[in-house]
Amino acid sequence: MNHTDISSLSRRSALLLSVGCWLGAASAGAAEPDATQLLRQADQARGGGFPGLIWEVQAHNSGSQADDQPDQRLRIKAIDNASVAEVLEPLSSKGSRMLQVDRNMWLTKPGLKKPVAISPRQRLTGQAAIGDIAATNYAKDYQARYLRQEDVGDEPCHVLELTAASRQTTYDRITYWISVRRGVAVQADFLSLSGKKLKSAQFEYGNSLNVHGKTVLFVSRMAIADALSDARTTLVYSRIAAQAIPSSEFDVGNLQ
Repeated sequence: MNHTDISSLSRRSALLLSVGCWLGAASAGAAEPDATQLLRQADQARGGGFPGLIWEVQAHNSGSQADDQPDQRLRIKAIDNASVAEVLEPLSSKGSRMLQVDRNMWLTKPGLKKPVAISPRQRLTGQAAIGDIAATNYAKDYQARYLRQEDVGDEPCHVLELTAASRQTTYDRITYWISVRRGVAVQADFLSLSGKKLKSAQFEYGNSLNVHGKTVLFVSRMAIADALSDARTTLVYSRIAAQAIPSSEFDVGNLQ
């Protein structure tokens, strides 16, 4: 090989190395999905971000300790930053109402003289916390960080790490799987502040809404399983309707 050949080979090698470095930098610098935007979109399918929605939830408990826990049925009314849940069944709890405005929550029930402040972490029934049946506004309540993409079953999902923005949230930390194709949450792990898994949830979307000519999926089933036992609570969603709701419905002064 003569000097000309060596020089030509060197130039080609340098060019290939330069192209390789450029491709590597472009790949490394490729913008990952916006975690907050993914979360905001997924919230819609669980009642968050709409100007007005009404739906019903039926809660059923199963497992070795579920015998003494009757099914519950609630009606939920929600707007962008607030929701109110009224217990319809069982008869012993009928008329109880839970109001959530931003990160604050109150409870009233027959016999109480005035509403009392409560935490969304309080248990509603079985494995379901009070915050689980309220409208979901994770994009407001949690700091979202993009982790990776992985499959749940045969469905590619974005995986987010959610960290509570305050103690007035239902959970300290959540690992959240959002469908790449559908933009809805399909799975969640609910964690303690230290990262210990407390519960997990699976979501189904057999409901839908027509909003401004666009079909929007809405949750039809949320199955919550305890991490340490066979206890399980299934929430079934029905009678979903998009409609205007008077702001007076979300005034704690009118809750009684």
